[in-house]
Amino acid sequence: MRYQSTSPKRRFLAGVRCPKCQSMDSVVQVQIFEPTPDEFIECTKCGHSEHRPEPDDENLQSLIDDLGTQGVVKFKP
Repeated sequence: MRYQSTSPKRRFLAGVRCPKCQSMDSVVQVQIFEPTPDEFIECTKCGHSEHRPEPDDENLQSLIDDLGTQGVVKFKP
């Protein structure tokens, strides 16, 4: 059985600007596993964070409908 860490995973997103401060290469994707699984992005410069939009968001749903089975994930401002 593989060891599964419960500490948050943090991955830098190359070439991504922070939606708030517009700082380049300062955004990390954070995955937490406890108490409930969650995923969000966070800026290391200004501390801004965002969650992924819900699938029932009408803008996201219309985009998914336009693209077929593939989807594009955009974070809400």
